[in-house]
Amino acid sequence: MLKSLIKIRLQGIFMRSMKGSKKQKITAGKIVFMLAIFAYIAVVFGAMFGYMFNQILKPFIAIGYEWLYFGIMAILVVILCFIGSVFTTQQEIYGAKDNELLLSMPIKTKDILLSRIFVVLIINYLYEALVALPCMVTYFTQVPFDLVKFLFFMIVIITLPLLALALSCAFGWIMAMIMKKIRNKTIITMIISLGFLGAYFYIINKVPDYLMTLVANGESIGDAIKNTLFPIYHLAIAISETNLISLFIYLLSVLVPFAIVIYLLSKNFIGIVTSKAPSKKVKLKDSDIKYSSQKTALFKRELKHFTSNPMVMLNAALGIAFTVLLAGMLLVKGTEMVDMLGVIPLQYRNMIDEYIVALLCIAVIGTSSLNIISAGLISLEGNRLWIIKSLPIKTIDILHSKLFLHLALCIPPGLLFSIIGSFVFSLNIADCIVVILAPITFTVLEALFGLIVNLWKPKFDWINETVVVKQSASVMIALFSTMAFVIMIGICYFGFLSDFINVKTYVYVCLGIFIVVDLGLYYLLKTWGVRRFEEL
Repeated sequence: MLKSLIKIRLQGIFMRSMKGSKKQKITAGKIVFMLAIFAYIAVVFGAMFGYMFNQILKPFIAIGYEWLYFGIMAILVVILCFIGSVFTTQQEIYGAKDNELLLSMPIKTKDILLSRIFVVLIINYLYEALVALPCMVTYFTQVPFDLVKFLFFMIVIITLPLLALALSCAFGWIMAMIMKKIRNKTIITMIISLGFLGAYFYIINKVPDYLMTLVANGESIGDAIKNTLFPIYHLAIAISETNLISLFIYLLSVLVPFAIVIYLLSKNFIGIVTSKAPSKKVKLKDSDIKYSSQKTALFKRELKHFTSNPMVMLNAALGIAFTVLLAGMLLVKGTEMVDMLGVIPLQYRNMIDEYIVALLCIAVIGTSSLNIISAGLISLEGNRLWIIKSLPIKTIDILHSKLFLHLALCIPPGLLFSIIGSFVFSLNIADCIVVILAPITFTVLEALFGLIVNLWKPKFDWINETVVVKQSASVMIALFSTMAFVIMIGICYFGFLSDFINVKTYVYVCLGIFIVVDLGLYYLLKTWGVRRFEEL
């Protein structure tokens, strides 16, 4: 039974991402597309970590701290696996939609838990490979190959994700215990998720500074690791010196906590996954009942459904967070940027003023391109689609409610950025209008395009709603298409049109193109989109 459960979970994560629905088959093209995405991620991260390890290896060997090289690797693996799997752990173990269904069957609770943990462990190995493989390749290309050291390294690679998994399971367990006491979990989960995301991008941005610090303060950092991070130190010594005693100590410090966490989880699994948030009885009066128009009720339905799952919100509306963050940075650092522009010679000032309008537009459009809300709203109906289709509601009104949800959530952050940018750089009225209209028209474009693509490639056979916004074909097509569209805007100008028109005129042309495309896509939605929805 355990093997069957593991197989089902792995298929749910890795295979269903290539399917739009049960009727669609996994084609070679879809497999190649997914492999291309994974290869791109592997190359980017591999190059980044490979460069880092190449920079620190020789200095550490020179000061006699070769073990610190492996210690840094281990710390990065644990951090990356923890950040990458903490949300997966929450979804796969504690928040899976089929938990209650499986618990009602004659299946051992232990098997259900272990199948979920095994899947998370596989994902951790993928995260680990992004760090460990560049580390190993860099090391053995600069240091003579040692078979024993290689075997020790492989033992560490196999066992190290268990430490990160134990930490993420423990953290997820604590959060689950807290969340079951809270009625509104969405806000808390969103804050925690954005906190992790912010920390991740902050660390990535500070990598060059950290490299210089590591090289300059290797001895002090090594002493700190030796005194505080007991398992990491013995792991590093075990590999660098092929020390069996340190390897044994490291294995104990990893396997024992992992076993304890799994044991405690197995004892409390049923209580955690079946617990409900506290509720209180409310006596309703006739005056408490509020009525809404049909269109308003549809919009409220979409909003309530979308905001009920924080992971869906985080993955589908990531651009909103980036746009707000960018607006905040512009507000705080705007004065400094204006002062920097003040030192530019007068003969270049007009050119800079033209580019400011273009840069403000491309910045807000770029962050907005990460919003893929509308690309998953049809799929999120799942097996409940028949309910809304059976109601006496016009199809176009249903589609409008999904379209308006995307617009209502994504336009305000863009407007905020545009207004702040216009104020900081003291733009004239005409430029202000352009900077404001550009994100609005582009948001309408991406909302219409995402909805049409989702009608074309719906995905209804999901177990967890997060799969829709992370692994469905419609979301990937919408995301990469809008991002490619933004990139092409820049390529077209600098590659072909910069000698013929100035950048401000080009912005006006792009604005006109957005409006024309918006009208065309809306016509397509009203005609083909309505027919397609009725066929689903």
